[in-house]
Amino acid sequence: MRVRLLYSTLFRLSTLVDMEPYPPRPATDPRPSFPGPYRAPRERRVWIHVLLLAATAVTATVFGAWFWTESFEEFGELWQRPGLALEGLPYAFWLLAILGAHEMGHYVACRRYGIRATLPYFIPGLPPIGTFGAVIRIRSAIPDRRALFDIAAAGPIAGFAVGLPVLLVGLTRAVPVATPPSEGELFVGAPLLSTLLSPFLLPEGDVFRPGGLYGAAWVGMLVTSMNLFPVGQLDGGHAAYAISSRLHGVLARLTLVALFVLVISQVLFLRTVPAYTLWLIVLLFMRDRHPRLVDETTPLGPGRKAVAVLLALIFIATFIPIPILIH
Repeated sequence: MRVRLLYSTLFRLSTLVDMEPYPPRPATDPRPSFPGPYRAPRERRVWIHVLLLAATAVTATVFGAWFWTESFEEFGELWQRPGLALEGLPYAFWLLAILGAHEMGHYVACRRYGIRATLPYFIPGLPPIGTFGAVIRIRSAIPDRRALFDIAAAGPIAGFAVGLPVLLVGLTRAVPVATPPSEGELFVGAPLLSTLLSPFLLPEGDVFRPGGLYGAAWVGMLVTSMNLFPVGQLDGGHAAYAISSRLHGVLARLTLVALFVLVISQVLFLRTVPAYTLWLIVLLFMRDRHPRLVDETTPLGPGRKAVAVLLALIFIATFIPIPILIH
């Protein structure tokens, strides 16, 4: 109940879009039928999605120019030279492309199974990222394990497919730095994939100033890895539950223990409040909770289990042990 209340509070905007009544399935459809609440048909308010997308584009552009491209130091400079914010356009464009691909992957998978879902809601945010991400809201029950797995896997795979080339180009355009960050300067950690590729694409050194392209890919990798935590109703949690409800419970507990150890170790050795502290609190509310499906007997098959291995590899590649650190 607490998790549902949290989701209801965070995603209250999605209730502004009403759906048409879910059409009855034909008698020849082998999938199990399920009752759903009837909603009177109303016109879909697409303008809400457009407005939120525009607002997120503005915040991502401004904060991208300030933090990722360092086009200006004080926001007061924008009043004198508004054109400085345009330096953040590449960051904003590719960030929204990665987040949009992630959510549209979920949306297209829902449409494939006849599951009602809203278009993505982009959420404007604060610096240094400029957005709190994007979400869709699924409006009808998920029929079986195959549908649940396909919907969960489509988002991270689509987002990673767009973010990977952006990361590669961003590394080639990054500017190496001869000296490490000075005291009080904000340090951005690298995804494990970026750490492996840096010696080949950035041979001058492992410390560099990221530009807008790398910044967009960095945020995309962070969002992908956080969603692939096998906890609750995150993408990773959905995928784990689709494989086995027992596996979902075991992985959720192991993940919470591992994240707790990571947070405590960073507190003890780095003398700072880790960026994952808030995420750990959120995951403690989610834990191993997951709604049951209409049909939980349909097996996934070897193809989807191979995709599950791919999701695990994507999680490892995109994971950032220390996202942000102030020296």
